[in-house]
Order: sequence, then structure tokens, then C-alpha cells
Amino acid sequence: MARSYLFVPGNQPARFDKAAASGADAIILDLEDSVPVSEKAAAREAVIAWMSATSSPVPVWIRTQGLDAPGFADDLATVGRARPRGLLLPKCEGAADVLRLGVVLDTLEHEHGLPEGSLEILVVATETPRAVQCMASFERPLPRLRGLMWGAEDLAAALGVRSLRDKSGQYLPPALRARDATLLAAAACGADPIDAVFVGIRDAAGLAAETRQHAAMGFIAKAAIHPAQIPVIHAALAPNANDVDWARAVITTLEDGARSTGVVDGSMVDTPHLIAARRILERM
Repeated sequence: MARSYLFVPGNQPARFDKAAASGADAIILDLEDSVPVSEKAAAREAVIAWMSATSSPVPVWIRTQGLDAPGFADDLATVGRARPRGLLLPKCEGAADVLRLGVVLDTLEHEHGLPEGSLEILVVATETPRAVQCMASFERPLPRLRGLMWGAEDLAAALGVRSLRDKSGQYLPPALRARDATLLAAAACGADPIDAVFVGIRDAAGLAAETRQHAAMGFIAKAAIHPAQIPVIHAALAPNANDVDWARAVITTLEDGARSTGVVDGSMVDTPHLIAARRILERM
């Protein structure tokens, strides 16, 4: 289970090896927002060259353009030649886009001799107002879909504002709606909920606080934009000692199936608590 996804601009091949060795659980070679239009062709070739010559120690994903963007076909050809774990689809507007992409990947795998169903899908699910409106369409498991990532930067731009954080750095209601919708949609369709990037590269304390807060809600991974963020994310996502002790006590009380309820730390526990306890220990 990946806890961290590190973005790397596709036009910066000197950073690829460092990113793969950063400790991140996965890296995302970006062909979209971080690459100027004039450098996209060179970025595609750099990604293919590195993937062809390197055996990355961690899974590699490629962020393409959106499905209807002019460069998507070229990005898709890059995916076919580079053979990553899968692709990260930006500007996704609901489950229909995932299903549409799945059909495209069926053809791509056939054309490039890739195993059927081998390319997985991550999506950035909240980058447009329509995307947020469509989150309810993620209501059941979808073929290839591995995770839903949310983000507030593109949504802010679509709403015509500089940021969806207030002066203290806390998210404003539109961002909170996008965040919460992503979390619930991921649970509904059995995908990993992936938290948004934290753009304050030098603010380790802020990154840790936000990661802990969102982990407490159910996010199991976070995107990153700098290698220095990786150890902070991993430490913040790990369950604390109190949670681990509680989870072990719940499992000890209920795991053998001899009883469906019990008492831990003075509070009643039952089947939902057992499920939560198992998931807590999975994150250790």
C-alpha cells in the first residue's frame, strides 16, 4: 500500500533517479501542469528513455494531459512505450471518464503488447467544479481504478480565486467539500483515498499537522512535491501508539469470534470497531 506519491516534472530527467531513491512509495512523472507546452515533446522522450534504461525500485506512474486535451494522444503513446504501473488522469469528471479511459487502455495494451488489464488508473478527481459535482458517480468498484486523489489548486483557478485556504492556512468550504467527497467516493468504490499536495515546501510542521488531521479522517496516502516531504508524510500517516494499543485491545477482545461486543478502555466495541482496528494495524 503506497503512502506517498512524489511528483517529478517530466522535463527534469536529472531528478528521476533521485526521486526513485527518495523513500517515496511511488513516483509520478508529470507530463501535465509542471511541463511547459514547448517542452512536452522532450519530456515525453525523457520519460521513455529513463523508463527503458532504469529499473525503478518503486512503482512509476505517468500523469498525462486530460482526456480531451490536445496532447493526450501523445501522452498515451508515451505510456505505451514507457510501460509504467499506470497513469494519473487529471481533470477527471466522474466515473464515466474512468470507464472511457479504461476502453482506451484496452486498445493501448493490445497495440504495445502489454498484459491485458496491466495498466492501472489514478485520478485527480476534484480539479473542476463539474468534477466535484460528479463525485457521487463513484459508487461502486471500477476496472483498473486504484486511487482517487484530490487537490484544491486547479479548483481555485476554476473558481477565479488565488487560493482555497484562509489566512491561517486552513481550507475554505469549497475545498473541504472536494476533500470530503473524495474520501467518501474512494470508500464507496474501493479505491485508495490520496490526500492533496501541501505546497509549503519549507513548512514541515504544517505538512505534518495536515497529514495527521486527514489521516484521522481516513486518507491513507498523500501526494508530495519535494523529496524532503516524504519522511514527514510517512511519520504523520503512521498510527500513534495510543491508536495501536487500542486496535490491539479490540482485536484481542473480539477477534476469536466468541463474542460480538466487548469493552475496551471503558467503551463498548463491536464489529465496526474491529474493522477499524484491523485497518489501523495495516498502516503500521
